[in-house]
Amino acid sequence: MDGDTRLTHRVYGSPGAARLVVLVGTGIAVATDPAPAETAARSICVLAVSLDGAAIADPGTFGSETPAEQTSAWLVELIRGELAAPQFTAAGPPAAGLIIYREAVDVALRAAASLGDTIDRIALVAVAEPEQPLDRDDLGILISAVSAKALIMNGQREEAAANAAANWYRTQLPSARVEMVPGVAELSLTDVWARALSHVAPRTKR
Repeated sequence: MDGDTRLTHRVYGSPGAARLVVLVGTGIAVATDPAPAETAARSICVLAVSLDGAAIADPGTFGSETPAEQTSAWLVELIRGELAAPQFTAAGPPAAGLIIYREAVDVALRAAASLGDTIDRIALVAVAEPEQPLDRDDLGILISAVSAKALIMNGQREEAAANAAANWYRTQLPSARVEMVPGVAELSLTDVWARALSHVAPRTKR
C-alpha cells in the first residue's frame, strides 16, 4: 500500500474472552480504550483498528482496486485471523460484533459485507453518508446483503447532514435502527461506548 497509509491495531479487554468486538475508526480516538471501566465490565476481547491516510481513500484508476477496497480486504483477513484463536472457535463457528467510527464507515461496511454471518451485530457511531451519488449507489448495493443487527447512533444536536446520514444507513441496512443521543453536538466514542458494547456484545456483562 501507499507509504502514507497507516494501518495499526491493538488488542485489549479480557484475555481469553469468547466474544470478539472489532472497533474500526480513524484518528487518535481509536488508539486507546474509549472507556476502560466499561470495557472491563464485560467479558470481551476488543480488536481496535485505526485507519488513517491513504487507507480510506477512494480515488483509483477505473477498473482497479481502490485503496479503501484494499484496506477492506486487509481488514477481512485480520478479523478472520483473530477469530481463528481457540477461545473463539471452541463453541462452534465464531462471530464478532463490529463498532464503526466516523470516516472508517466505507471500509468497515465493505468488510462486513465480505464476512457475512461472521459479523452478527454492528454499531455505527457518527458516520458520514457517501458524498457522491455513484458511491452511494455502490455502497448501498453492497450493504443491502448485510444481515447483522445494526444500531446507528448520532448526537441529537449534530448538524443536519449527520442526521441525514444516519437515516440513509437505516434505509440501506436491512436490520437497522437509529438512536439519537440527547444533548450531544459532536458524538465521541466515549459518549456511547457503553451503549455500543451493550449492542454488539450482549450478555457479556460481568
